[in-house]
Amino acid sequence: MVKLGVIYRSLVEQDFRLLEVFVKLLGKFEYVPVEVIASRVKMPPKELDARLRKLTRYKLLVKHPTMNAYRLRFLGLDCVALHRLVRRNVLKALGDRVGVGKESEIYKGIADNGDVVAVKFYRIGRQSFRRVVVTRGYGVTFERGTWVLRSVVAGEREVAALRVLNSSEVPNVPRLYGGALHAVVIEFIEGVELYMVRELADPEGVLEQLIEAIRAAYWRAKIVHGDLSEYNIIVAMSDDKEVPYIIDWPQYVESESPEALRLLERDVRYVVRFFNKRFRLSIDFRDVLEYVLEKPR
Repeated sequence: MVKLGVIYRSLVEQDFRLLEVFVKLLGKFEYVPVEVIASRVKMPPKELDARLRKLTRYKLLVKHPTMNAYRLRFLGLDCVALHRLVRRNVLKALGDRVGVGKESEIYKGIADNGDVVAVKFYRIGRQSFRRVVVTRGYGVTFERGTWVLRSVVAGEREVAALRVLNSSEVPNVPRLYGGALHAVVIEFIEGVELYMVRELADPEGVLEQLIEAIRAAYWRAKIVHGDLSEYNIIVAMSDDKEVPYIIDWPQYVESESPEALRLLERDVRYVVRFFNKRFRLSIDFRDVLEYVLEKPR
């Protein structure tokens, strides 16, 4: 498998200019006709043809089987996002892929200030996310868009959520460094996803941290996660203490949404049920939900 960083470094500014055309036309075309591309980028025909063939060879684009038109692939979108992050002084280096989630791929990276970060590229289109499409109000752009465009919407939504969560000082959520298109750059958390954890030294304490985060998100940031489970909680160690982090926020809803209370109840129920079953606790989720809905003084 060719590494993303290797492909990125093989591109020059003219390649990025060409790829940006495809990004700008995501909402209008799945396959962009060559004549449309030519009208958007000032490039001699022979050079344009050569660069389109190069980007196709690198699997950043794919050519239509019968038409003289090209479609942007996820790898091409990745390179454009990386280019934007570098130009914005968010990201300095990209390392190896370290994880594959339900609808994303995670890479290790170095932020412009030298911090180790996680770079998440959304890959909407996996079966697990198609259920979410039916139940979330992402808007017309999301519902009618290609999977590439939907990935951009998801990335932009997570950046928006993390910005408000960070600025509202909600605990137990990752620190946001920045984002571009479907890419989100957050602090790198050295931990394990909750569903893989078989034992905790202090399960009640970890659950209490999660509940406080859910409550703070609801009252301070005015948002509800909307799809919380053991699959988007990471447990890390900090000063010999177990610390959970709530990740994956693109499906959030605002607390004033008609769906907010139902989704908040479901988030609380799922988390409490998991802790009760896995760590043999006996906590009534209704008591927890009542506490979450109690406005802090």
